[in-house]
Amino acid sequence: MNNTILQRISALRQAMRRSRLDAYIVPGTDAHQSEYLADHWQVRAWISGFTGSAGNVVVTADDAGLWTDARYYLEAAAALEGTGIRLHKLGMPDVGDYPQWLANTIPAGGRVGADARLLSVSAFRSLRELLQHNGAEIVAGEDLIDAIWHDRPPLPSGRAFLLEDRFSGKPRTEKLLQLRDTLKKQGATHCLISTLDDIAWLLNLRGSDIPYNPLLMAYALLTPEALLLCVDGNKLSREDREALLADNVVIEPYDTIEHHLRRLHGGSTIAIDPARTSMRLFSVVERSCRRIEQPQVTTAWKAVKNRTEQEHICRCMIRDGVALERFFHWLDSAVGSPELSELSVVQRLHEFRAAGDRFMGESFRTIAGFADHGAIIHYTVTPHTEHRIEPHNLLLIDCGAHYLDGTTDVTRVVPIGVPTAEQRRDFTLVLKAHIALATVRFPERSSGAQLDPIARSVLWRNLRDYGHGTGHGVGFFLNVHEGPQRIAAERADTELLPGMLTSNEPGLYRPGRYGIRIENLVLTQPAEQNEFGRFLRFETVTLCHIDRRLIEAELLTAAERDWLNAYHQRVFRTLGPQLEQPVKRWLADRTAPL
Repeated sequence: MNNTILQRISALRQAMRRSRLDAYIVPGTDAHQSEYLADHWQVRAWISGFTGSAGNVVVTADDAGLWTDARYYLEAAAALEGTGIRLHKLGMPDVGDYPQWLANTIPAGGRVGADARLLSVSAFRSLRELLQHNGAEIVAGEDLIDAIWHDRPPLPSGRAFLLEDRFSGKPRTEKLLQLRDTLKKQGATHCLISTLDDIAWLLNLRGSDIPYNPLLMAYALLTPEALLLCVDGNKLSREDREALLADNVVIEPYDTIEHHLRRLHGGSTIAIDPARTSMRLFSVVERSCRRIEQPQVTTAWKAVKNRTEQEHICRCMIRDGVALERFFHWLDSAVGSPELSELSVVQRLHEFRAAGDRFMGESFRTIAGFADHGAIIHYTVTPHTEHRIEPHNLLLIDCGAHYLDGTTDVTRVVPIGVPTAEQRRDFTLVLKAHIALATVRFPERSSGAQLDPIARSVLWRNLRDYGHGTGHGVGFFLNVHEGPQRIAAERADTELLPGMLTSNEPGLYRPGRYGIRIENLVLTQPAEQNEFGRFLRFETVTLCHIDRRLIEAELLTAAERDWLNAYHQRVFRTLGPQLEQPVKRWLADRTAPL
């Protein structure tokens, strides 16, 4: 039994009884609707023990559940053991999300509570509609966890800085002018931005409040006179504060956002994104002024990298590729060492990257999954869970970095010892799926949902599949998971536009044995225009060899071989001149034509 979690759930149930609540929702987010969280906002992890980036917990008087997707099935099952919390596997047959479960469970007159800061307007409305059918209600109110989490970490106080225009490609003054012009055409006088990456992009501002995400805790309120940035001003240097003020960005304390919203009058019209604004802030706006509800326009602008950003992305991929090839050369020489382990792999990879210019840290916690750990899609290595790495099995490494001039995300699989025929076949099928997406040409206005089967169908034909999306957007020295675009079967209706940076990462997982994933980042680019319309393509920008020892060459078509050989030629031609002779000779062998 996990007595710590059991005691926490018991304390929450006592608080629920005092508040006359029949259920309490603990979302895996923060007051800014973030995916990745500062320690202060790890509420769901605290109440459940599950630390994955996606999932929600619901606690009732006699039941508790965690809802998460296929990326976390194995990790969540291990984390919940002995807690009394049931795992609901989203995506499995007959498994609905927690709102539907609540609607089926809570009786008429029942009350479901949640911290109003952690519940978006859209989520609240969906819950309200579902619960009303049974005569129950949703209560977006106070944070019940805070009173029982006695050693809760404080709000983060990391340093922040302004990103130079030579990296961003567009001054904040131009972005603010574009936002004002857009809002004026829509009839809005104000705009509320809660999402941290949108604020960082809009103001060319980067921080260190959230691990692996260069963000700072802030709210932005655009008014006719200025942009109010509600943030702890001590995070910024005096020089940066003065530069912001010179651009008509006025710094106010972080906790004053509600005060400024209350001061809006009836003649004001504020633009808000209901999917990315908390019910706490919405309840203030609802009473003070008119609203225009729409997706946050900066999110779409941020996703389309400008020419300067694209050029920097390609340059940072070279530095990242050099670090990766040095690492894989070291790994080859380290096989057989009793010191080789998942943790030593993570540490050495960090060292190789940190030695490069403009390195700002990892873009997420490195996944180094050997053998059965490779099948845990978002595996986290710890001193208690790590494997020694020794023949014979596969090592999956999913890693990424932030540089001042871009963000990377790459996955490779390395055979430790001699791979089996099954492993080689599985790997080759994943490679074929990767190449299918990398080489596709598609018409304008195509969505990620339309492109997802292009990769996945290769595996379907061989009665295989994977339980995650094929691709996600990536920020520019921002979040490694960035919307609005994604390549997946669900929630992927955003069209792919030239300049979007997206991952291409099909996979295959055999629980208890091994996992395979091949991931590169791709830029959407124009392809051709003819009588059938405009077509787009993907430009692969990641530079790192794909291990040929795992390829069953007979399964590849001539076109697939040509793609792989051309990719490897580009990897060697680009990275070789920057590598030491032993590493260069090794890479020449690894990238030799198939």
